[in-house]
Amino acid sequence: MEQQKIMEQQTPITLDDRIKQDLTELYRILHKSAQLKGIKEEVPGISAAVKLSEKLYSGDNKHKDKDKDDAYTLSTLGLPGYFTGNRDAKTVMVMLNPGISAMENDNPLRTMKSIKDLGIDFDKGEDKFIDSYKEKYSKFGEHESYKVDAFDLKQAVFLSQWENTGIDPTDGFPKKLIDNSGKHNNAAVKAEIKSLKEKATRKVLTQKLQLELIPYASRKFDTDNANLEVLMPYLETLLHEINPKTQTNVIFCSDFFERLFNYANGRNEIQIEFIKRKEPIELKEKGEDKSKKAFCSVVKISCKVGNKKKTFKAIIAHTFSNQSLTNAYEKMKEYGSKCYDILNE
Repeated sequence: MEQQKIMEQQTPITLDDRIKQDLTELYRILHKSAQLKGIKEEVPGISAAVKLSEKLYSGDNKHKDKDKDDAYTLSTLGLPGYFTGNRDAKTVMVMLNPGISAMENDNPLRTMKSIKDLGIDFDKGEDKFIDSYKEKYSKFGEHESYKVDAFDLKQAVFLSQWENTGIDPTDGFPKKLIDNSGKHNNAAVKAEIKSLKEKATRKVLTQKLQLELIPYASRKFDTDNANLEVLMPYLETLLHEINPKTQTNVIFCSDFFERLFNYANGRNEIQIEFIKRKEPIELKEKGEDKSKKAFCSVVKISCKVGNKKKTFKAIIAHTFSNQSLTNAYEKMKEYGSKCYDILNE
């Protein structure tokens, strides 16, 4: 019996299990919330989010600067973001967590508005709510309320030079975007660029899979002080979800993953080998005298799922999340191209 308990504790919780556990709890919280009836009283949050929020920056990892607390606080009442896009997609991009302020997000009325805006069915019980959530997030980019987001656009530009992504190309993208960047274009060109951006971002959102290390939003994520031990179960969920048989392009989009992988190696039957570590990449746009230095690493990840072992190669795009690259389309295109070449050498 004791051995069975140990085995159960070592089994990673699946993404579907996490979604069911959290959303069942959120559904019940929202149904009981007095705030939805205009009564002000404290509302409990999703227990897993509350627990993680208490431990993510605890002890030696706690913020010394109190002004930072709000920025790094995790949302416990907002709609969590586990994934967007096609869970069977060839290309997987892994982010840290949704970048939304917990102060804005942790309001039952706002959460209900998000549910309504996304068309998630809330009125037919918990199971229907969860199924509807998965369906709407798998087609997130197709929703009529979607507006082009700079972060989504960055993903589309990064992946534009990759082969076999499973993402349909958009004619003229990103060349026309790069050629017209920073120019005073006429109305017709502006309309064309706007259309290109929308088409490309909608495709990248629906035809690839985006996973989040943790689904609970915060305005910022402190990569220097995050508690690695409490993030291990979330990493295991990600590794459980990724299917190397069909998902051939796996990209971890933050230098934080190097730190997390160093910690995870040798723990919980996870083996991570750095084939290339922090390869330097020079990025330069036309007319610039100085180049910007970017980095990527290539890893071989092996882990056990049940009685089966899975092994796959992935890239850490260290510089992807750098804000200076958000609207630097030519550099992001070059960075994506060079990351692809390094991964496939």
